[in-house]
Amino acid sequence: MKTQLMDRTQAPAAVEIDRPNLPTVEKVKLNNELEAYVLNQGKQDVVLLELIIPVGRYQEPSSGLAYYLFKMLTEGTTKYTSEEIASKFDFFGSHLEITPTLDHVSIKLYTLSRFFEEVLDLFCHLLADSNFPEHEFNILKQIRVQQIKQQEAKNNVFASLKFREALYGADHPYGRKVSIEQAKEVSIQDVIAFQNAALSKPTIFLTGRITDKELSILTNKLSTINFSDSVQSESYVINPVGSERIKKDGSTQASIRLGKLIINRKNPDIHNFKITNEILGGYFGSRLMKNIREEKGLTYGIHSSILHLQQSSYWSIGSEVLLDKVDLALEEIHKEIKTLQTEPVSDQELNMVTNYMKGKFLTSFDSPFSSHNMIKSLVLDGLETSYYFSYFDAIQSINADTILQVANKYFDKDSLTTVIVG
Repeated sequence: MKTQLMDRTQAPAAVEIDRPNLPTVEKVKLNNELEAYVLNQGKQDVVLLELIIPVGRYQEPSSGLAYYLFKMLTEGTTKYTSEEIASKFDFFGSHLEITPTLDHVSIKLYTLSRFFEEVLDLFCHLLADSNFPEHEFNILKQIRVQQIKQQEAKNNVFASLKFREALYGADHPYGRKVSIEQAKEVSIQDVIAFQNAALSKPTIFLTGRITDKELSILTNKLSTINFSDSVQSESYVINPVGSERIKKDGSTQASIRLGKLIINRKNPDIHNFKITNEILGGYFGSRLMKNIREEKGLTYGIHSSILHLQQSSYWSIGSEVLLDKVDLALEEIHKEIKTLQTEPVSDQELNMVTNYMKGKFLTSFDSPFSSHNMIKSLVLDGLETSYYFSYFDAIQSINADTILQVANKYFDKDSLTTVIVG
C-alpha cells in the first residue's frame, strides 16, 4: 500500500478560532492554614509546585534584602552543605528555581511524581532549617555585586531601571534601584534578622498529573512548617522624577524608554487597551516595527508592552538606536501614536492583529506549565477565569472606533515620560 504524501504546495485551510475551553482549577484546602490551587493537566508524571511568598520591595527593610534571604535557602542547612543540596536535587532529576520579584518571591519545584515525597521533604527542610553559612553568603554577595555592575553597564537594562524610577520616584519600592553600595552593605546578620520572612504564609500552586496521593504528601509535608502572617508593608506615595536624558561615556547607541502609569487589570478598558497596544508595537508586524525598523532602518527592534505589578501598572515603548538617530526615532514614535489617534485602523489590519492575538492567547494554555503561569497571574491579581473569556470576547468584538477612543484616552503625548540612556 502506498502512503499518500501531504501536498505541501497548498497552505492549510484557515479556521476561525472559537472561544476556548480553559483548564479547570480546583481550590483545595490542605489544612487549617493553607490552601492550594490545583491544575490537574498533562500526560506525563511530572509535578510543578510553586510557592508565592509575599515578600518583595514593599516588605523588605532595605533594598535587595529579600534577594539575599531567599537565595541563601539553598546554600546550607543544619544537615546539608550547598553541594549536598544540589547533588540531592540532581539525583532525583528535580529542579528548584527561586526568583525574587518586585512584589513577591517565587519558589518553583519541578520533579517527577514518583520522587515528589522525597524532594518535597528536602524542599521543606530548606525552608525551615537553612543556617545561612557566612562563607556562602560572601560568595553570593560577590555574585550580586557583579550582576548589578553588569546591569549598570548595559544601556538597555539601566534604561529600564531608570524608567521605573522616573515613573514612581527613587524612594518608591517600584522605582528604587539596588546600588552596588547597598548590595555590599548587607550583612549576614541582616539576613538572619529577616529570616522569618521566608516562612510568610504562601499562595500555593500545584500543577501536573495530580492525584490524592500528591495532595496528601503536600498536606503532610507543609503541615510540618509553621508559616507566619505576612510581613507588614509600608505605604508609599508615587513621586515621579519625570523625563531624563542620561549620557554615558563610550556609548555608540542610546536606549529609549517612554510610557506612563496606566490602568490595572480590573479596569473595564484594559482589554481594549491591550489590543490597541498590540497594533502600535506589541508584535513583530506592529506599526512601530514596520516604520522604525523596516522602513527607516533605525533599530533592530522596537516594542511596546504592558507590565502589571500588584500595586500598579505601567506601559512602555522601548528601543535601541544610534545616538544621532534618537530625535528621529522619537519623532517617528510620536507620529505613529498620532496616526493611531486620528486615522481609523483598516479592517485588514484589525483582522490580522486580532487573529494573531487569538492564536497567541491559545498558545498560552498549550501545556500544563504555561497554563500554570496564566492561572497564577489571575489568582495573584484577585481575578476570576471570566477575565480571560472577556479578553477573548473583546478581541472578537473590537472595532476601529474603539481603537481611536482608547488611543486618544490613554496615549496623550503630553502624559508620556521619556528616559534616554546613552
